[in-house]
Amino acid sequence: MAEEIKHVVRLVGKDLDGTKAVHRALCQIKGVSFSFARAVAYAAGVDPFRRLGALSDEEIAKLEQVLKNPLEHGIPSWMLNRRKDFVTGKDLHLLEMDIDLTVRADIGRERRIRSRRGIRHELGLPVRGQRTRTTGRKGMTVGVSRKKEGQPSGEKKEEKKK
Repeated sequence: MAEEIKHVVRLVGKDLDGTKAVHRALCQIKGVSFSFARAVAYAAGVDPFRRLGALSDEEIAKLEQVLKNPLEHGIPSWMLNRRKDFVTGKDLHLLEMDIDLTVRADIGRERRIRSRRGIRHELGLPVRGQRTRTTGRKGMTVGVSRKKEGQPSGEKKEEKKK
């Protein structure tokens, strides 16, 4: 008989497509790259090419454990997306809303201490050294206005001289 597939699988607070392969479906989670998704699947003991909806509840729970604590399950620290956290000094892997919150907090901290990066963020300018002479211009463009049709401008000057 054919395997029964769940079309929607909830993992780490996100609804994933159960018809996709495990390593492809995990990439739908913000903070999970292709290589990290494969590493998570292998660390959980799941074939990354199986359909996510065909996994048992125990295998899905194991995937969630590995996603929440990747260092404890043998994933190297260089694969994590936040190494040497500013506050704790630990290697972390952030997912979904945690990424947005920590990035916003980092930018706020840089703005408070008035670092160069913080000032550039405040001004809405590029932060990482890009050139600004021609690109990155924002706002309304000042157009060129045409003169009204009629007499050429040279004739008006002659009339005024008389």
